[in-house]
Amino acid sequence: IQRKDAGAASPTNNLRDIFGLADRQAGYQYRLRDSINAIRWAPEAGAQISYSGGLVENINSLGAAGQLGYSSTWFNSLREARGWTTSGGKPRADIVQFGFHHPLMPLVDSTVLRKELQTYRALYPDTWGTAVAPSRGLFPSEMAFSTRMIETLAAENIAGVVVSAEKISRAVANFPVVYGSGGINTDPPNRADQINPSQANWFRASISRGCSPVEAYPYALTPRRARWINPSTGASTQVIVVPAPQALSWNDGYAPMGLGDFNTLNLQNNPSRPMLLTLTHDGDNAWGGGYSYYLEATPNLVSQAQGAGYVASTVEQYLQDHPVPADDYVHVEDGAWVNADGDFGSPQFINWNWPLLNAAGQIDVENGWHIDARNWAVITAANNRVETAEQIVTRPGGPQAGGLTVRNIVYPQNAGTSAVERGWHYFLGAFNSGYMYYGTAEDVEVK
Repeated sequence: IQRKDAGAASPTNNLRDIFGLADRQAGYQYRLRDSINAIRWAPEAGAQISYSGGLVENINSLGAAGQLGYSSTWFNSLREARGWTTSGGKPRADIVQFGFHHPLMPLVDSTVLRKELQTYRALYPDTWGTAVAPSRGLFPSEMAFSTRMIETLAAENIAGVVVSAEKISRAVANFPVVYGSGGINTDPPNRADQINPSQANWFRASISRGCSPVEAYPYALTPRRARWINPSTGASTQVIVVPAPQALSWNDGYAPMGLGDFNTLNLQNNPSRPMLLTLTHDGDNAWGGGYSYYLEATPNLVSQAQGAGYVASTVEQYLQDHPVPADDYVHVEDGAWVNADGDFGSPQFINWNWPLLNAAGQIDVENGWHIDARNWAVITAANNRVETAEQIVTRPGGPQAGGLTVRNIVYPQNAGTSAVERGWHYFLGAFNSGYMYYGTAEDVEVK
């Protein structure tokens, strides 16, 4: 903001408009607390909330400067809400773990993924307080998931991760492929992924994004386990996957939702192990990030649902009430949510890893070019340098043989911070998935 005020060309974004928007001032600081407070009459009601570390740093900066309506104690409302508990003793405001810089997790090196999780965990108590233990749930940026992540997630003490219910469904043996806006707008499933058992019931609904997600129910709308077998060691690791319905989530973010779709799904519900409909939104975008959503639509939906016999709950409370059986494994196809333009849940993550193209715009792996590949080439080279630097200083007898201090990576201004810790701090910012998503828009490459 200060650079722009002084006439600088970059950043080209109008940050005053972005952060000064009334809904963002409220949503980032206190409106989520107020929304949860409005549904506290329901015994289990609450919400899962995700903030990136980058967003936390931005709000901290604005709050410390008293700019654009932000307070230096902006986080106090959510600290209060984290202390509210459900009837089963679980936090009503579950601020889940997140990759610090909003990385596209399946496309980053495992060392980067660990740093992104470790740095966010180091920031967590500073922002959200220490009165309540940190969440063990994860929302991955863009809901992007691959089973390759599981080993790293398990090593970083992540117990559950939100995934697209359509990615479970596409791995079902008899997934019904329909092309175009009435179905999928991406590649059909790889038959090698389709190892989940055939299902009889399918829920399809159109969304304004140009596709119509379809999900097997109750199968793909029930939390289960996914596992990874390390091909080198044979060691098995696992994580609970919490499915998010794609069409219901999208539509809930754009207009008030009634119970019609719930009632359809309920026809196949198993009362002893019910479905969990995790309505998952694209951050503060669209109508789902404003006053009407938080303080009108959400309380109204909870009231209608509870009155009809449904249970408004949180992920942690659901998992306590309905533990996932130890042997209930499901396969999850690679991919992100259906929201992204040009990607629509592609198993190749093409909107962040677009294929190499020739001058005619055709895929040409041998001779083609694309800015995403160039970006990943630069990032991969830098990744090698920073990781090698860490190996040098942390080797036996090295100056940091005990390992790097993660808090020094988060706070590079700390006294005694090493060059390698500062290197990780500045390098990790390159992994924000928005840089790949938006390509050459604005001054993304400069950033």
